[in-house]
Amino acid sequence: MNYYDQHLHTFLSFDSEERFENYLVQQPATFVATDHFDLKNPAHAFQDDIPDYEELLRQQQKFISQPTTFLKGIEIGVVPGQESKIYDYLATYPYDLQLVSIHQNGQFDYMDDIVLTKDKYTIMDEYFQQMERVTEDFKAGHILTHFEYGLRRLDVTSHEVATRYEEQLTRIFKNIIAKNWGLELNAKSFAKYQNAQLYEYAVPLYQNLGGKLFTLGSDAHIASDFRNQFSQMGAMLKKFGVTELALFQNKEIKLVPIPES
Repeated sequence: MNYYDQHLHTFLSFDSEERFENYLVQQPATFVATDHFDLKNPAHAFQDDIPDYEELLRQQQKFISQPTTFLKGIEIGVVPGQESKIYDYLATYPYDLQLVSIHQNGQFDYMDDIVLTKDKYTIMDEYFQQMERVTEDFKAGHILTHFEYGLRRLDVTSHEVATRYEEQLTRIFKNIIAKNWGLELNAKSFAKYQNAQLYEYAVPLYQNLGGKLFTLGSDAHIASDFRNQFSQMGAMLKKFGVTELALFQNKEIKLVPIPES
């Protein structure tokens, strides 16, 4: 089995209009859309953004004749206090792949302009506190995505993160290791937000704690970004001695070689 993109979005996400067929032009051996689930989403007028599960099934059936294996994925934005509603949803609508993300705190998304009006360490403190609580308490999930999402609007160096948050990140990474969650390298982090330096710091920290489950995600919202930055992110992992990536399919974890391109 070859590695496949484990983080991408379609028109079933509030912030994408992309169609399944535009991704499937490339005839991937395996395809999994991970559309957004965010309750009371401040990035979308505090609506509950819940992907249409039945439409997901219809889309997969529509392309069943293609030489592609379809999996059901979801990206769950977790705010403490929302867990029971999330568990109820997941009990009703099963998914093969569950990404866990920290996007917002119930008042604002960490990418909103409001973060620029606040002290950056106040934002970072809150963001990592929320991540620590979620990785400790949340009882679903397979992969922790874009660990630096809450820092993207801030001017932050890896030295600052190491100096101020290494103890907290150590606890966060220990939490995901104990849960057998993967740690994602996110293409938007590398290309759009130029945060590769933060992964240069985080990858060996995670490894030194015993972490071995790495994933790559394009976080594509348009088909042209499918598998974006895989060569660059794979090269970084190889530099740290990583040779395999983790694929998550429900309770099963498969290790496959890092793709060459």
